Amino acid sequence: MVPRILIAVLLALPAFADWVEYRSGPFHVFTDAGDREGREALTRLEQLRHVLGTQLGKPDLTTVFPVHVVLFSNQKAYLPYVLPKPLIDGGFATLAAWTADTPMARDLLRAITQRLIGDNAGRMPDEIETALEDLFSTIQVSATRVSLGAPLREGELTGGRLRAWAKLQMLATQPDFSGKLRIYLNNLQQAGEEGTASRNAFNLTAGQLAERADAYARTGKFESAPMIGRALNPNRDFIEKEVLKPAMDALLAELKAQGTNFPPESPRGLLAKNNLASLELATKAVPKWAEPHFRIAALETNPGAKVGRLKAAANLDPRNSGYWQLLARAQAEAGLLADAEKSWTAAERAAPNSAERARIHQSKLDLQERRAEADLAERRRLREEEARELQNLKDAALAEVRAAERGANERLAENAGSTKGAVAWYGDPTGTEVVGMLTRVDCMASGAMRLTIALEAAAGPAPAPSTGGRAAVKGSPRAKAKQGAAAPATPARVLLIRDPNQLTIANGSGQAEFACGAQRPPRKIEVRHNAQADPKLGTAGDVVMVKFP
Repeated sequence: MVPRILIAVLLALPAFADWVEYRSGPFHVFTDAGDREGREALTRLEQLRHVLGTQLGKPDLTTVFPVHVVLFSNQKAYLPYVLPKPLIDGGFATLAAWTADTPMARDLLRAITQRLIGDNAGRMPDEIETALEDLFSTIQVSATRVSLGAPLREGELTGGRLRAWAKLQMLATQPDFSGKLRIYLNNLQQAGEEGTASRNAFNLTAGQLAERADAYARTGKFESAPMIGRALNPNRDFIEKEVLKPAMDALLAELKAQGTNFPPESPRGLLAKNNLASLELATKAVPKWAEPHFRIAALETNPGAKVGRLKAAANLDPRNSGYWQLLARAQAEAGLLADAEKSWTAAERAAPNSAERARIHQSKLDLQERRAEADLAERRRLREEEARELQNLKDAALAEVRAAERGANERLAENAGSTKGAVAWYGDPTGTEVVGMLTRVDCMASGAMRLTIALEAAAGPAPAPSTGGRAAVKGSPRAKAKQGAAAPATPARVLLIRDPNQLTIANGSGQAEFACGAQRPPRKIEVRHNAQADPKLGTAGDVVMVKFP
């Protein structure tokens, strides 16, 4: 027997409602209209996704948020949930609503095409993206049979938008162009230049392609063409799941809120709280969502962290030119000028129109000028820093010399007047000083040199000439010769340099070189000698130091 309490609990639980969910890729169709209607609606969305992805060169298009389409069984059930626009933001998904008794609205197909382009494709010119949305709103699907480019209703599009649609309709449906539309769109995503895309895809200039499109539009004959659809079986390939009443009630409540109120635990509910903790949770709940990173950047005070968050947002949503511009400015403020220049380039590429692109380009040029000035300033700073470092080294070396001099002077001052233990310096020899003019140099075989110096002032009595030990006899020829010899006008001193290699040259001396023979002209010379005469060589002493003033 089942306890009464358990029976009461079972009765209180919501029973499975009539709502069923069909799921494939990013699309979730919730319907109470029946199995066939739900599967057909999802098939149409999946074939649109497949054909668009093929033309964009991205075969498996995804969306940041899943797209939940609530398909009511009839207009009466749908009316309380009519949305102000085809797609609105829900807490967990992007929401749409329609009715199974009416073909899916062109505006809804256009909005879904726009979302698929925005979440997957590179930025193309605005008129091209709008024309693609208009073109894919005409898609017709019957299982695997798909066609594109059905004629528009009279007055549905006008002016430039009609011409842009006619051009894309021609490129998608006419055999001369349809096989190359993918190349054209891929080139537009990469460079955004109509001329490059036209030339690479169709071998036509942009002007020539425009002329062909205008001529085609003037005919007014637009017919759909078959597309290669996805090979799918709606009865087998879609995930089917019954939806419990509480989950469906929550989804219907979100439709009624029309994007103005989100469950607090949902990703968009977390975003609405706008604090660091909730925003971090939002980034984890939807990893491909850029906006939480952008919001965190606005709260950051650390320049490096701010740049990191803006970079994450821009990389997740590369078509958002505003994100790239904010990132470029933040990088420039942080001194990352090279990175800022790259971000301005990305912002320019993501610009939606030529006017915005021109404005961004000027900002990029301004940054390049600023960067050039910064580079010059940096090079100047490095040169100045190197000069300062070199001067510091010189100053340090000079300081060491001055310190050594001070130390030596202090030691000299301490020892002033004391000669105890003094040793004569080898560079300052003692001896008899002779100052005069060097008149002759006799070079001997032994390598010695005999100097004859005409004295300016004798530094001591010259030794008497040697007589070999015999006295001169008065009246003798020798005595008469001595008496008759005139006294020299200038006394001379003959000195010996025994070993020129051992000779000391005084500080401040001129070039100490000796030429053998008479010196013409005589040179001024200062010498010191040991006053030890050599009778054999007729010299008054050996030279110990020489100086040529």
